[in-house]
Amino acid sequence: MSDMRFMNREMKKRQLRENIVPLPRQDRPYEEEDDAEARPRPTLRRRILTVLAVVLVVAVIGFGFYRYQSEYGFTDYDVLWEKSMRFDDSAEGAQQDASRAVSESSFVNYAYFGENMLKYTKDGATYIDADGKNIWTQSYEMKTPIVSINGECAAIADQQGNQIYICNTAGCTGVAKTQLPITKVAVSARGVAAAVVEDSTASYIFYYKKDGEALGINIKMLLSGDGYPLDIALSPDGQQIAMSVSCLEGGILKNKVVFYDFSEIGKNVENRFVGAFEDQFDGAMPARVRYLNADTVAVFADTGISFISVRNVIPDTNVISVPVEDTIEGICYSDKYAGVIVDNTSGNPNRIDIYTTDGKQAASFDFDYPYKGAEIDGERVILYNDDSCQVYNMRGRKKFEGRFGFAVSCVRGGGHLNSLIVTGSEKMQEIQLK
Repeated sequence: MSDMRFMNREMKKRQLRENIVPLPRQDRPYEEEDDAEARPRPTLRRRILTVLAVVLVVAVIGFGFYRYQSEYGFTDYDVLWEKSMRFDDSAEGAQQDASRAVSESSFVNYAYFGENMLKYTKDGATYIDADGKNIWTQSYEMKTPIVSINGECAAIADQQGNQIYICNTAGCTGVAKTQLPITKVAVSARGVAAAVVEDSTASYIFYYKKDGEALGINIKMLLSGDGYPLDIALSPDGQQIAMSVSCLEGGILKNKVVFYDFSEIGKNVENRFVGAFEDQFDGAMPARVRYLNADTVAVFADTGISFISVRNVIPDTNVISVPVEDTIEGICYSDKYAGVIVDNTSGNPNRIDIYTTDGKQAASFDFDYPYKGAEIDGERVILYNDDSCQVYNMRGRKKFEGRFGFAVSCVRGGGHLNSLIVTGSEKMQEIQLK
């Protein structure tokens, strides 16, 4: 009997166990809910780690490329293409036929024009692209052609003559004619041109539209009072002109930089005169004045570089001056930098100092190279002479030194990474540094 009772009791216990619903663990009462919320978190974490890993890899690659570009020195080059600059009678195509009108003479010059090159002689000008192709050719006759370039516009004038050819990268847009001999010319990035002409008693600055038509705006400067313009520059929009002027005051030669404005603001000012700087150039000769960009004018004097802000149209009276104690031999500039090449007092014969538009030094290094020309091309400095060139980065690291088998007139950056375009009277090449 007792056995039967025992068996019944065990059966009831088993049934009770089977009907019991298990409770959550007391130490993790919400374990299932936590697990449900936590499941996406490892995925999000993996995504974040993946993104960080990709960013790190890109940064490492970028830093490696930067170090390579900064430190690696090229020792040789391959010629990507070559173009003869002496025209061949057998050349085909209308463009080549037009080019024959530009004869080869002892006077052959080149200038940076937009992203490419402008070749000009006494008989005409040719715009050449980065592949060595002639985009257009303009024939003329000049005794002494001079060129002013601003962005993608150029003015080619006959110094002591009476013609100005105004061009852009598509071709000649107009021809301006003057009554008096031209001494200087400037052009804006919009094709407005200004010419300095003179007679025995005064200098005059005349304005012309891009089609060559006179704008009816002029400035008269008496040599006995206002002075003689040493150099002129037009702002990119063509509405402002900067001039370095030399004049006699009380028998003493003085120099200054003056500004005239032809916008609505200038209309409210007598003779459109909006600013002059004399004290800053006391005892200095401001031989060159240039608009580096729409906001900054750089004045190159024999005593240093001055930066004048024209951001608010009226020139800022707070001029940033960078004195240079050593003898200045040459200058170079771009839209971001202005530099001087000086006689070095120790070590190598020459030193180049480059400054940003706020007067801070961006680069300084010395070199031993008989240069003829110097250019700031992006973040590189290119020095060249009659048959060779040297390329430096802003840290003063020599990136390339090479010699060419023809006379060199101009060297600039090419259309490919680590390439240069080398131009002379005989040929033009794009070389790939290696």
